[in-house]
Parts: sequence; C-alpha cells; structure tokens
Amino acid sequence: MRSSSCSLCLCAVVLLAAGCHRPQAPVRQGAAAPAVTGGAPALRQRAVAENLACKLLTRDDAEALLGGPVLDPPVTSTMADIGEVSWRCGYISAAKNPTSKVVTLLDKHWQQAADARSAYERAHVISETVSGQAPENVEGLGERAYWAGGKVNQLNVLVGADWLVIGGTLGPGLDQLAPAKAAAAKILAHRHQDG
Repeated sequence: MRSSSCSLCLCAVVLLAAGCHRPQAPVRQGAAAPAVTGGAPALRQRAVAENLACKLLTRDDAEALLGGPVLDPPVTSTMADIGEVSWRCGYISAAKNPTSKVVTLLDKHWQQAADARSAYERAHVISETVSGQAPENVEGLGERAYWAGGKVNQLNVLVGADWLVIGGTLGPGLDQLAPAKAAAAKILAHRHQDG
C-alpha cells in the first residue's frame, strides 16, 4: 500500500512539474470527457477518444508483465487542458501473494514536442528531491529516458510530443527497473504501430 501512495504522490508531482495550468476533473473510462476549450481540433478530438494509455499498455501486456490475470476494469483517467491531454491506465494483479502487483502508464501529450521536452526536463531536475535517489539515465528507449528509483520507481520516457511515465511494483525487494523497461518496450511498439 505504501508504494501505491508513493506512486500517487509522484503522479501529483509529475502533473505539477509538467506545468498544468488548471487541473480538470478526471474522467473515468466510459464517462463523457470534459469539453476542451482550446487547442487544435485534432487535440480536442483526441481528448474525447478512448483512453490512449490503455491502447499503449494493453491488458495482455499487463498480464504478461505481472505474470497472471489482472482485475477488471483497469484504473483509468483522462485529463485535458489547453495544449495538452493526459491519459492514465493501470492494471492490478488478481492474485495477491502476498501483495498485489501493479503496472501503470501515464501518457502526457502536448501539441508541441518542445513543451513535452520542457516538462520532462523539469521533472528530471526535481527527480532526486522526489524519489530520494539521483535519476539514472536509461539508453535505448525513446529520445531520452531516465529511471526515478527510490520512493517512486518510475521510468520516464520522452518520445516526440509525449512524456510517458511507467510505474508499478512487482513486490518489495524485487528489481523494478527491468519490468518497467519491458513495459516501455511494449508501449513504444504499440505507439509505433499506431503511427
């Protein structure tokens, strides 16, 4: 439960570091999305479409990563603001031995790649303060990637106008980076397929 609290806390910090101008109420999957009053029509349309994070991190991927069935439905949210949209998708293992395993994806998308890069870099700068450990650069994922270990255990990947935050836990004392990298590879492969 402590790692879930840390993950939620980091997500709040991520959103603050990303420069959210005014938070919008999250939209649960299946509910009507909020009206987006600014930005390009394509971005507004994308905000009301299905949750992109759940297309990038699928149930099959989550079950493979977590080693078994996951609870239904996934935990989701969508938030939109002028010039940006973010989607969250998380899966919790059905088996609890002795604790639940979790994998999550937060996909923050900006209209401009420069805005995504700026938010990513701000988060990288404060990462050590938030996690208690210096961030570790990770090669071979997206344009840039870093692992924020310590209290948060999240892999941050910058790719184009998207900043992907992959988190979760397989249990206390286990390597969390390797599974996060495996999840990132699956997410990036889906992103490439979708164009």
